[in-house]
Amino acid sequence: MRNLKLASVIIFTFCSTVVFAGRDYKDKIKNSDVLTKEQIALRIRQCEDLQPKQDAFKSTFTTEQKAIRKDKSLSKKDKKEKLQSTFSPEQNAMKEEIKAIKKDNRKAFKITLTKEQKATLKARRQEK
Repeated sequence: MRNLKLASVIIFTFCSTVVFAGRDYKDKIKNSDVLTKEQIALRIRQCEDLQPKQDAFKSTFTTEQKAIRKDKSLSKKDKKEKLQSTFSPEQNAMKEEIKAIKKDNRKAFKITLTKEQKATLKARRQEK
Protein backbone atom coordinates (compact mmCIF):
# COMPACT_ATOMS: atom_id res chain seq x y z
CA MET A 1 0.00 0.00 0.00
CA ARG A 2 2.81 2.37 0.90
CA ASN A 3 4.58 1.65 -2.40
CA LEU A 4 1.38 2.41 -4.27
CA LYS A 5 1.06 5.79 -2.56
CA LEU A 6 4.71 6.59 -3.24
CA ALA A 7 4.37 5.60 -6.89
CA SER A 8 1.21 7.72 -7.20
CA VAL A 9 2.98 10.76 -5.77
CA ILE A 10 5.93 10.30 -8.12
CA ILE A 11 3.69 9.90 -11.17
CA PHE A 12 1.58 12.91 -10.19
CA THR A 13 4.71 15.03 -9.69
CA PHE A 14 6.11 13.98 -13.05
CA CYS A 15 2.83 14.66 -14.87
CA SER A 16 2.35 18.05 -13.25
CA THR A 17 5.93 19.01 -14.12
CA VAL A 18 5.37 18.08 -17.76
CA VAL A 19 2.01 19.85 -17.94
CA PHE A 20 3.16 23.07 -16.28
CA ALA A 21 6.58 23.15 -17.91
CA GLY A 22 6.15 26.04 -20.28
CA ARG A 23 8.38 28.94 -21.00
CA ASP A 24 9.86 30.44 -17.89
CA TYR A 25 9.86 34.15 -18.60
CA LYS A 26 11.04 35.07 -15.11
CA ASP A 27 14.54 33.87 -16.01
CA LYS A 28 14.62 36.27 -18.98
CA ILE A 29 13.88 39.36 -16.89
CA LYS A 30 17.03 41.31 -16.21
CA ASN A 31 17.54 43.40 -13.07
CA SER A 32 14.70 41.63 -11.28
CA ASP A 33 16.36 42.51 -7.96
CA VAL A 34 15.48 46.17 -8.58
CA LEU A 35 11.91 45.60 -9.77
CA THR A 36 8.76 45.15 -7.70
CA LYS A 37 6.59 42.04 -7.94
CA GLU A 38 4.01 43.99 -9.93
CA GLN A 39 6.64 45.16 -12.41
CA ILE A 40 7.95 41.62 -12.82
CA ALA A 41 4.38 40.39 -13.35
CA LEU A 42 3.89 43.10 -15.99
CA ARG A 43 7.04 42.05 -17.84
CA ILE A 44 6.00 38.38 -17.72
CA ARG A 45 2.52 39.25 -19.03
CA GLN A 46 4.08 41.29 -21.84
CA CYS A 47 6.34 38.38 -22.82
CA GLU A 48 3.43 35.94 -22.77
CA ASP A 49 1.30 38.25 -24.92
CA LEU A 50 4.08 38.72 -27.48
CA GLN A 51 5.09 35.08 -27.77
CA PRO A 52 2.23 33.90 -30.07
CA LYS A 53 3.06 36.63 -32.58
CA GLN A 54 6.74 35.71 -32.53
CA ASP A 55 5.89 32.03 -32.97
CA ALA A 56 3.59 32.87 -35.89
CA PHE A 57 6.39 34.90 -37.48
CA LYS A 58 8.90 32.07 -37.07
CA SER A 59 6.45 29.55 -38.49
CA THR A 60 6.42 31.48 -41.79
CA PHE A 61 10.14 30.85 -42.35
CA THR A 62 11.09 28.99 -45.50
CA THR A 63 13.63 26.17 -45.48
CA GLU A 64 16.23 28.62 -46.80
CA GLN A 65 15.55 31.01 -43.91
CA LYS A 66 15.69 28.18 -41.38
CA ALA A 67 19.04 27.11 -42.81
CA ILE A 68 20.39 30.65 -42.41
CA ARG A 69 19.26 30.74 -38.77
CA LYS A 70 20.97 27.41 -38.04
CA ASP A 71 24.23 28.29 -39.83
CA LYS A 72 26.87 28.39 -37.08
CA SER A 73 29.55 29.85 -39.33
CA LEU A 74 27.72 33.19 -39.62
CA SER A 75 27.91 35.91 -37.03
CA LYS A 76 24.72 37.28 -35.49
CA LYS A 77 24.99 40.39 -37.65
CA ASP A 78 25.52 38.36 -40.85
CA LYS A 79 22.53 36.14 -40.05
CA LYS A 80 20.37 39.20 -39.52
CA GLU A 81 21.45 40.77 -42.82
CA LYS A 82 20.94 37.55 -44.80
CA LEU A 83 17.53 36.92 -43.26
CA GLN A 84 16.49 40.53 -43.83
CA SER A 85 17.15 40.16 -47.54
CA THR A 86 15.01 37.01 -47.80
CA PHE A 87 11.89 38.25 -45.97
CA SER A 88 8.65 38.53 -47.90
CA PRO A 89 6.47 41.65 -47.58
CA GLU A 90 4.15 39.72 -45.23
CA GLN A 91 7.06 38.72 -43.01
CA ASN A 92 8.31 42.31 -42.94
CA ALA A 93 4.84 43.47 -41.90
CA MET A 94 4.74 40.88 -39.11
CA LYS A 95 8.20 41.94 -37.98
CA GLU A 96 7.19 45.60 -37.88
CA GLU A 97 4.08 44.72 -35.87
CA ILE A 98 6.18 42.84 -33.31
CA LYS A 99 8.60 45.77 -33.17
CA ALA A 100 5.72 48.21 -32.50
CA ILE A 101 4.34 45.99 -29.73
CA LYS A 102 7.77 45.81 -28.08
CA LYS A 103 8.06 49.59 -28.24
CA ASP A 104 4.64 50.02 -26.62
CA ASN A 105 5.57 47.48 -23.93
CA ARG A 106 8.76 49.39 -23.13
CA LYS A 107 6.81 52.64 -22.81
CA ALA A 108 4.22 51.03 -20.52
CA PHE A 109 6.97 49.54 -18.37
CA LYS A 110 9.00 52.76 -18.11
CA ILE A 111 5.96 54.53 -16.67
CA THR A 112 5.99 52.15 -13.69
CA LEU A 113 9.62 52.84 -12.73
CA THR A 114 10.39 55.07 -9.76
CA LYS A 115 13.20 57.62 -9.75
CA GLU A 116 15.33 55.35 -7.56
CA GLN A 117 14.85 52.41 -9.91
CA LYS A 118 15.73 54.56 -12.92
CA ALA A 119 18.90 55.79 -11.19
CA THR A 120 19.94 52.23 -10.28
CA LEU A 121 19.33 50.92 -13.78
CA LYS A 122 21.16 53.87 -15.34
CA ALA A 123 24.17 53.28 -13.09
CA ARG A 124 24.24 49.61 -14.11
CA ARG A 125 24.10 50.51 -17.80
CA GLN A 126 27.00 52.92 -17.39
CA GLU A 127 29.10 50.26 -15.64
CA LYS A 128 28.95 48.11 -18.76
